[in-house]
Amino acid sequence: MGKTKIEQASIGDKITIFIQKYRKVLLALIIVIAAGIAFSVAFFTVRSTLEKKAIAKVEVFERRMNEQGVTYGSADSAETDVLLEELNAFAPSTFGYAAARAYSLAADIYFSRSEWNKAEESWVKSARIAPKIYLFPVSLFNAAVAAEEQGNLDGAIGYFKESLDYPGVFPAAARARFNIGRIHDERNEKDKAREAYTELIEKSPESPWANLAHNRLIVLENN
Repeated sequence: MGKTKIEQASIGDKITIFIQKYRKVLLALIIVIAAGIAFSVAFFTVRSTLEKKAIAKVEVFERRMNEQGVTYGSADSAETDVLLEELNAFAPSTFGYAAARAYSLAADIYFSRSEWNKAEESWVKSARIAPKIYLFPVSLFNAAVAAEEQGNLDGAIGYFKESLDYPGVFPAAARARFNIGRIHDERNEKDKAREAYTELIEKSPESPWANLAHNRLIVLENN
C-alpha cells in the first residue's frame, strides 16, 4: 500500500517537473491550438455568410429568368443578354451550390438559343464545381443532350455514363441508361445497346424506360 503511494507521488513529481521544464513550449502549443480553433470558426462563419449571400443572388437571377420567359424558349432579348453576362461574371467569382446553379442557369439560356456548344460547356462547369450535390448528375445529363445535338455521340454517352456515378438519388438515371442504349442502337452497336438496355431493366425494373428497353431488346433479338 505504501509502495503504491510512493509510486503515485513519484509520477506526480515527474509530471510537475516536466510541466515546469517545458512550460513555455506547452503554453505556445496551447496558444497555437486556440488560434487554430478561432481561425476555423471565423473561416466557416465567413464562408457560411458569403454562401448565403451568393445563393440569395442566384435566386434573384433565377427569378429574373422566369420573368423573362427563358424557360419557355424566349431567350433572345436585350434583357436576357444582360442577365447572361451577369451570370458569366458571377459564377467564376463564387463557389459551391451558388456557382453550380449560376453556370446551370447560363446553360439554360444558351440551350434556349440553340447554342449547344456553350450550353454543354456551362453545364459541365456546373457539374465539376459541385460534384456532391444533385446538380452534378442533372448538369451532366443536360450536357449529354447538348453534345448529342452537336453530333458528338461519344461525348454524349460519356456524360450520360458519368451522371450515373452520382451516389445519391438521380430520378433520370433510367432515362440516361436508355439514352446510352438508344445511341448505341442507332449506331448499330448491338452488343453495347443490349448491355445498356439490360442494365436499365436490372437497375430500374419498374421504370417506364424499362418497358421501352424490353421492346428494343426484342427487336434486336429478331434482327
